Amino acid sequence: MTAAQDRDAWSAMPSPPTDRVVAVVEFLASRPAEPATVAELVRHLGLNRATCHAVLASLVRAGWVVRDPAERTFTPGPALIAIGRSAESGVPAARAADGELAALVRDLGLSATISYPSGDHVVVGSHIPAGNAEDDPVRVGQRIPLAPPFGPGLVAWGTDADIDRWLARAPHADPARLDRFHAVLAGVRRRGYTVESTTPASRRLRELLTELDSLSPRHRPAVTELLHEVGAIEYLDEDLRDAHPHPVGVMSAPAFTAAGVAALNISVYVWADLELPAIRAIGERLLTTSHAVTHSLRGTPPPGFPEPPAEGVA
Repeated sequence: MTAAQDRDAWSAMPSPPTDRVVAVVEFLASRPAEPATVAELVRHLGLNRATCHAVLASLVRAGWVVRDPAERTFTPGPALIAIGRSAESGVPAARAADGELAALVRDLGLSATISYPSGDHVVVGSHIPAGNAEDDPVRVGQRIPLAPPFGPGLVAWGTDADIDRWLARAPHADPARLDRFHAVLAGVRRRGYTVESTTPASRRLRELLTELDSLSPRHRPAVTELLHEVGAIEYLDEDLRDAHPHPVGVMSAPAFTAAGVAALNISVYVWADLELPAIRAIGERLLTTSHAVTHSLRGTPPPGFPEPPAEGVA
């Protein structure tokens, strides 16, 4: 069986009972400070009451969920802490990247995250805040659709098939929009990092991403489509030639495995109007971090991936 056939086989093997358990855990994890009632879970997840009770009973027995008998509410349980720590220790990329992420936050004074591709989503694995951390529209465990306009840095150095799959996830993408996405990928390959534009509306949409897992399955497709249509767009090289400040949202760079495949995405949250020299300075610092994490992973940057600036060169 080829790698593509294996991937297709796994993607075609859904288990509705398992999906319901996952949905309950993800909903509770998306709002850990807000205990949920059975009625809320039924309403948001579209489950029938008997099924919801059965799922919760199993999760409570496993310690994945805690029930407050007085309030009749449910919150994530302590057993998930051990599972999360085990998952983190089992991901070499996480261990390799944490120290570099802390140095990046210290040097730039910007909040930063590390996220990992997982199927057709990107999952935030680490978040180190800086400054007004409460303003960061991100949370650990958050899932972001790996579809245009999100995630170009993770697919820019992928195969043609990887890029085609990414583009195919964009709903109603007209030829002009697809052409722009191809141009975005070409610019990312030249620079080595992404530069996301931002507006008040696109930042609000970023905040919606943190709430996506807690939405009812009935509402997720519409919100996801809105995110694709109105979400932040990466700057093209020609967009950054003007001398005036540019509103910048998130900037990212990947780190790679030994096979030259993007293992993770390192992002900083800028949320400021920057002139080109400041954008380049952040981008070069991201490249330095990207190469350091790739080296820690015993990885190899793909051909054409830009080198970091020489030490001492601004």
